[in-house]
Amino acid sequence: MTEQLNLTDVMTEVQNFITSDGQIIPAQRDFYRVLREKMTNYTGLFTESEVELILVDSRSEVLELSDEDYTAIFDLIMDRFGLGKRLEEEARLREELVMKERLRKEAELKARAEAIAKTKAEAEARAKAEAELKAQIEEQERLAEEARKRAEEEEQARKQAEENARIAEEERLRAEEIAKIEEEARLKAEENARIKAEEEARIKAEEEARIKAEEEAKLYAEKEKIRLEEEAKLDSINEAHQKMVEDAIRISEEERLEEEAKINAEIEAAKRFAEIEKAAEEREAERLAAEQARIVEEEAAKKLAEENAKREEEAAKKLAEENAKREEEEANSKIIPDLPPDSTDSHSK
Repeated sequence: MTEQLNLTDVMTEVQNFITSDGQIIPAQRDFYRVLREKMTNYTGLFTESEVELILVDSRSEVLELSDEDYTAIFDLIMDRFGLGKRLEEEARLREELVMKERLRKEAELKARAEAIAKTKAEAEARAKAEAELKAQIEEQERLAEEARKRAEEEEQARKQAEENARIAEEERLRAEEIAKIEEEARLKAEENARIKAEEEARIKAEEEARIKAEEEAKLYAEKEKIRLEEEAKLDSINEAHQKMVEDAIRISEEERLEEEAKINAEIEAAKRFAEIEKAAEEREAERLAAEQARIVEEEAAKKLAEENAKREEEAAKKLAEENAKREEEEANSKIIPDLPPDSTDSHSK
């Protein structure tokens, strides 16, 4: 699979180079601006070949940028693509070039020595050729040693880059773990709050049910008391009437009539008392009905409040999820690094 970079990777490498000594050359700033615009507007994949074309295109628009700076920026970005493979290939090519050059030089010196051998100063020419060959060999060996040292330095740089990348990845994983722990704590707090609210609602409902049961029991006791009192009154009236009948047999007609009138008056008074008691009972029943209606209204209001609270909680949860999703999308969006303020220093790097 072809390795790819992203916009932030490329622009960060360029910014690190042009700000490495704390000063920014105007030509470098112009190149950064042109490259940033082209990278931002590019819709393809940032593969090695495509990024290379974008770099060349940007270089053509900023001719003031020195070849040295452009080459350094180019190599810095290209090193991000298959660094190990590239270093290995470059080392192999350098070794092949050194070997070919050495063989070519040896062939030239050998041919020169053979030509000189045909002259009168064959011995002197051979000695000279051998000296030149020795010098060439020593030079090639010196160049090979320098190439080996450069390869070792580049390998050390590659290992350091890999170590930096590993540290950055560990920090990212640590940040994700902290965010996960914080989210679990938030969910736990919400669950505890919900359980507490449900428990308080249950206790309140049980208390209201107890009060309602006590009021109903009190109402039933009052009704039962009134019923028993009325029965007692009726029993008293019936006993008086029975007594009147019994007494009528023993007394004269006049006394009977007088007694009967008295009893009728008592009966009338009892009826009026019963009517008064009935009116009081009806008023009490109306009061209890009103109280019952009030309790029903309070329960309905409580249920409505609970439903509103539940809807608000669901709305808040939905809003939190949308905010989290929006933050995640913003975190995954392109991040373009910005440059520090312009500098008046225009010296070459």
